[in-house]
Amino acid sequence: MDLEKFYLEDHAFCKVIIGDFNAKVGPRRTPEELHIGTHGLQWNDQGERLSEFIMTTETIHGNSQFQKLSSLRWTWESPGGGYRNEVDHINVNKRFCLTDVAVAPKFYTGSDHRLLRGRFSFKWRAEKTAMFRGRNPRTIINWDLFAS
Repeated sequence: MDLEKFYLEDHAFCKVIIGDFNAKVGPRRTPEELHIGTHGLQWNDQGERLSEFIMTTETIHGNSQFQKLSSLRWTWESPGGGYRNEVDHINVNKRFCLTDVAVAPKFYTGSDHRLLRGRFSFKWRAEKTAMFRGRNPRTIINWDLFAS
């Protein structure tokens, strides 16, 4: 698919960006940072970079939108268990399609990362309506004009 064509298309669907960004995203610092929630832990340089990425892509940082205990927020543990950080993140383009972000604490992945899960709610009718909103109305033919 052509990248320019993709950007010009109607994006009524929910886009999700999930990954290990090695970024620590703290709570919102200014009222302009509406893409960041109020429930983050702390910031680092990669967190600043992720915040800029989120702002330019007009997405929402899912992890900081939901209040959790700090023991249920960390997604990475250093070798030896000395440090625990929240470095895996979920970002979405529609705030209300994401209903929860949490760590599955007892799910063994064989990695130094814990499983991050997002819970989504899709309203298909609203998505379908938004998709057809920009189209031209259906043409109505007056057959009486052709009857003579």
